[in-house]
Amino acid sequence: MDQASMDALYRTYGSMVLRRARTLLGDDHAAQDMVQEVFMKAIRAFPGFRGESSLTTWLYQVTTNHCLNAIRDGARRRRALERRMPAEEPISSSAEDRVGVEELLRQLPRELCEVAIYYYVDQMNQDEIAELLGISERTVRNRLKEFREAARERLGAPEEAAG
Repeated sequence: MDQASMDALYRTYGSMVLRRARTLLGDDHAAQDMVQEVFMKAIRAFPGFRGESSLTTWLYQVTTNHCLNAIRDGARRRRALERRMPAEEPISSSAEDRVGVEELLRQLPRELCEVAIYYYVDQMNQDEIAELLGISERTVRNRLKEFREAARERLGAPEEAAG
């Protein structure tokens, strides 16, 4: 891919990737860093892009997967630091909720997290998720059910809040 093509790719899709990363990471600075990482990864992987989905869909998935990996890696580093230094100030309940969700995303298989993020965060319907991921609607329903059960078990979420 030549420089002009890379520039065009970034100009066309950069804001979409930034919005996605900002939504998943909840931090503008981290999201901006993620945009650079996603485009570096996309440019390296572009020769393998088979065109089975739109470029938008492909970049959306690359961004989602890369952000999920960053959340998992960040939590691992945070746990290592917490083992060395106990926290000095109490964490607010919204911060506790976010940490709980991050912990859940780290612990569960990527397939479950992907479907849950598309459904709960992006508010996609099950048909759209099935098409995006190339799986059956039944598989989407099963993964959502498994995610909700894991959320209730690990976060103590009430039945109606988790589903």
